[in-house]
Amino acid sequence: MLSFIKKDLLMFWRDRKELITVLVLPIILVMVLNFAFAGLFGFNEDAKLDLQLAVVNQDDNDTEAMTQLKERLVKEAALGEEQTVEVLSQATFIKPISMLEDYLHSDDLKEWVTVHEMEETEAVANMKEGELDGILIIPDGFTADSLYSALMGEPPTAPLKYKIEMETNDTSTLAQIIQGFMDQMNYQFALQKVGGDPRVEVILPEGGLEKVGAGENFTMTQYFPIAIGALFSLFLAATVATKTGEEIRQKVFYRILLTNSHPFHFLIGKIVSTFCLAWLQTMFVFLLSHLILDIFPDRTIPFWLGTIGIVSLLSLAISGLSAVFTSISLRVSDIDAANGIFMIVIILFGIIGGSFVPIYILPDWLQKIGEWTPNGLSLTIMTQWVQFEEFSSIIIPSMILVVFFILCTVIGLALYPKRGEA
Repeated sequence: MLSFIKKDLLMFWRDRKELITVLVLPIILVMVLNFAFAGLFGFNEDAKLDLQLAVVNQDDNDTEAMTQLKERLVKEAALGEEQTVEVLSQATFIKPISMLEDYLHSDDLKEWVTVHEMEETEAVANMKEGELDGILIIPDGFTADSLYSALMGEPPTAPLKYKIEMETNDTSTLAQIIQGFMDQMNYQFALQKVGGDPRVEVILPEGGLEKVGAGENFTMTQYFPIAIGALFSLFLAATVATKTGEEIRQKVFYRILLTNSHPFHFLIGKIVSTFCLAWLQTMFVFLLSHLILDIFPDRTIPFWLGTIGIVSLLSLAISGLSAVFTSISLRVSDIDAANGIFMIVIILFGIIGGSFVPIYILPDWLQKIGEWTPNGLSLTIMTQWVQFEEFSSIIIPSMILVVFFILCTVIGLALYPKRGEA
């Protein structure tokens, strides 16, 4: 087995033209594309967001809120008179709506979000005209419900409502800002309940984007190394299949059969060598791009370990694709025609997977299809990893890459010719 792997690696190493192409050309493309497309497709790093949020407050009567809370404490929680009075005295120090309004109008958040207070019908009309990114509705009974939930430890029944016309990056950012506030407020409620001092001031989350769950920015400078690295790893799968055609022309494959080696060793050697080549090539693009453009500034060792894992999964998927290409090369009579088909497949993957143009400018339905390609999946995983660095967010797409490898390997083994059929 090691002899087959060594053979394929040496064949690639001796082809210096191909070696220079897969190592130097991606870096040149990354540099050119970064300069050519800087500031386009919404990736301008210096541009600030201008989010327009309408707040519809349907629960603006504090006296009525306290009355509703008292009724729930007596009827649902079955508290006595003294306990109810004590709980209500605690609740007077907590005003969820005021806290939310203070947060949305904070100095830091004003740089990102413009808040408009209006009625729901007016807000819906403005959003249809494109003047608003989202509508935050504070439903009637929200104050009483949130206070009851916080004091009694029960889930809320009247949560905030967030309405949007369509899903965009801006609407997602607004949702994360609002959710970040609610998470922080619930956390502070829990601390107050444990501490037992209702007069402790609820600490609001600071304004801005990063600290309310929006994660790190994903920039053009990061996009192209990831997309180009994945694209050229796809080309490696076709390159390995091309080398198979050369082995057939030079009768190498037949000499291997005469040695009485197991036929599958040849295919497995192609899979392993493709994995090694794709891994080295992609990591080379990432590391050199980072050294030149500083694409991942101030990142920790866990981030780089996760990146290595993602590159390994991509390389695994590419090696599975190489198995299919290799088996097809051994079965067809015209190797050049087969190589043409391989290139068409790779170009198709590159287009819908976001390797030729930013995937965000493609139609939504095409983006969904592109997420099932190995380069599209790796781009999705790296985007999530760069922004949030959470393993939970990349588990499912990572498993899809593994399934892609297994499926391609099974197809490659099924297509692999039996002795005398190649």
